[in-house]
Amino acid sequence: MVFAVLTFFALDLLALRGSDLALDLLVFLSGMLAGLAAARVATYPFRRMAGDFGILRTVGLFAGLAAVFVIIFGGTALAGIPPYPTAEGGNVGNMIYGLALGFLVGVPGGLVPPDAAPHPPTRGSSIRIVVVILTTVIGLFGLLFMLFLLLEYALVPLIRALAG
Repeated sequence: MVFAVLTFFALDLLALRGSDLALDLLVFLSGMLAGLAAARVATYPFRRMAGDFGILRTVGLFAGLAAVFVIIFGGTALAGIPPYPTAEGGNVGNMIYGLALGFLVGVPGGLVPPDAAPHPPTRGSSIRIVVVILTTVIGLFGLLFMLFLLLEYALVPLIRALAG
């Protein structure tokens, strides 16, 4: 909490000094905070129900993902800007995307029942969790690199040959 307040304070100071990047980050993070609060409020009535039925939590996650698309496409349509991030969207686009991302982050935490206390991890399980996370990240980076190589050296020359 203290880190968040210090971040907003530093971004405020930088925005007041004329930094456009700080202003964009401030608008985005403000939208994200508003989206997080909206997600927690929206999921509050379903909190007890999702704890009783595990499938409702999964349905809630997909409903939250659908709400993100509604926020993005509805917000950009109301603002009259393109639904994809461009410079034309400006601060309104930053706010809409921050709101959508905050909503997406806030839905899973809002669906956790209030009486669900986490079990303290043991030393062995903590190491396994770290290993799984690192292996997943390394594997995803490897897959992305392979996709880049496939696109760059196989598909792009093929498209250029067919276009020319």
